[in-house]
Amino acid sequence: MVELEVPRDDERQHVPADFPAGAVPPRLPSLDPQLVDTLNALNRPRLALTLPLGERELLVRLDKGAEPVSPWIAIAASIGEAPAVLHVAHESLAVLTAHLALHRSLSECTPDQRALWLEYALLEWIEPLEEHLGQPIRLLGDAPESEAGLPIRLPLRLEVDGQACRLSLSLGVATARTLLPLLDEHCPCTPTSCSALPLPLQWIAGYQDLALAELRSLTPGDVVLLERPEMAVAVAGRLMIRVAEQRGGLHLAVPPAAWHGGDLDASPAPANNDNPQRRSDDMEDDPRKPAPPRLDTATLDRLPVRLVCELGRLELSLGEFRELDQGSVLPLSRPAENAVDIVVNGRHMGRGRLVEIGDSLGVQIVRLSSDE
Repeated sequence: MVELEVPRDDERQHVPADFPAGAVPPRLPSLDPQLVDTLNALNRPRLALTLPLGERELLVRLDKGAEPVSPWIAIAASIGEAPAVLHVAHESLAVLTAHLALHRSLSECTPDQRALWLEYALLEWIEPLEEHLGQPIRLLGDAPESEAGLPIRLPLRLEVDGQACRLSLSLGVATARTLLPLLDEHCPCTPTSCSALPLPLQWIAGYQDLALAELRSLTPGDVVLLERPEMAVAVAGRLMIRVAEQRGGLHLAVPPAAWHGGDLDASPAPANNDNPQRRSDDMEDDPRKPAPPRLDTATLDRLPVRLVCELGRLELSLGEFRELDQGSVLPLSRPAENAVDIVVNGRHMGRGRLVEIGDSLGVQIVRLSSDE
């Protein structure tokens, strides 16, 4: 996971005006709203990249695993005029310099020697990258103690001959943004399938648009004329499926399709049916009318889902719920590090941590499973 190094500021704490007196508000990590899009773009699931190094090929991917066992070696670097810091594990140094057949490990060299030899070892990677960026890339030696101006850390995992090792690159925001087009070109996004995600399916009898005044004037006994949708089954609030009612349930008359104007939350296009009372299961295909487009990935990706962040969950019996009143205490406590469960359409999908985004509340994804 791409990380944002957030400096701790114990003096700064946003306290809501209506927060109870005497209570201690939670302290949340604070993110600059302008960084959110960059962090999200870097954190997308992506294909691995195969790179030659010497006579071997290394598989390089964004790392979502644990920290390496051995300590990091920090090496100062520059991309053009922008500073950067490369963090390399000891085993990573050995993998990256194996083709040089050095007499001793770079871990034992001085910082300047280490940077010089590592830059030479990685020329196969550095030179094409310099050509794409139009800027020189240099490894400079010992890294500075402070990385305050390098808030984004890009962790990488190297795999070769069944061996895995890790390194990471600390960057400034502007530098990270210049790398995004290269990532998109050579490591395209691979969205997770989320095939186990539940989607609400509704069998629609009919619908009608009302003015608020008309809705408020309705009383028991009033009758509302309904429009009968040609596609009578909605998925996630969008009319998509034409069905025929038969013994044993509803049968799909045609494959699910993306129907233009099928959003139940929007005003539908006026129907042009000769007989507005005809049933959807009695309608025949009109060869003169073009068939609706088949569902594709882009259409499915636009289906709305509800993401909920839960601090805790508690089950109460109906009797216990009825006994709740002002001043009642629910046996729930805030989890450590402001951790939350991520629930999508009622299904647990992962974990996150609460963060401040300017004056707003956000959640940073810690773990996300597409098919839990």
